[in-house]
Amino acid sequence: MSASATLSAVVERRRGTAAAGGRGRAARRARPAGSGFRTPLTLTRRGRLVFLGLPVLAGSAALVVLAVIFLVPSTATATSEPVPGPGTEQATVFPGQSLWELAVTADPDRDPREVMDEIVELNDLDSSVLVAGQLLEVPAA
Repeated sequence: MSASATLSAVVERRRGTAAAGGRGRAARRARPAGSGFRTPLTLTRRGRLVFLGLPVLAGSAALVVLAVIFLVPSTATATSEPVPGPGTEQATVFPGQSLWELAVTADPDRDPREVMDEIVELNDLDSSVLVAGQLLEVPAA
C-alpha cells in the first residue's frame, strides 16, 4: 500500500466517524452554530478566586460598615433645651470697691482669682482699676 492510499484511508475513516456522530475533530466542527451545545466552562484556580472571592469580600465589607453604623454609639445628640453652664449677671461698682471684693460678692464659693480673671475677660478690661457706677458683667453664682 502506498502512502497516498494510506492517507486516503485515514481521511475516509475520519469522515465516516464524523458522519456517524463520532467525537473526532471533524465531528466537532460539523455541529451547527445554533444547536445549543456549548463547551463546559472551566475555571482556573484564580478564576474561582475572583468569581467567588470578590462577592464574599464585598459582602464582608458591607457587613463591617453596617456594624459600625448601627453598633457604635453616636457622640452627638440633638436637644431643644438650653446649654447648661454658668451665665452672667450685671453688677454695679460701688465707690471704693475693688475687683477682689466684686469677685467675692459675685461667687463666694470659688477662688476669687479665677472669678477676677473671668470678670476681666468678660468685660475686656485693660487694668484692675474700677470706677464707681461702672456696669460690669460678672459670672452668675
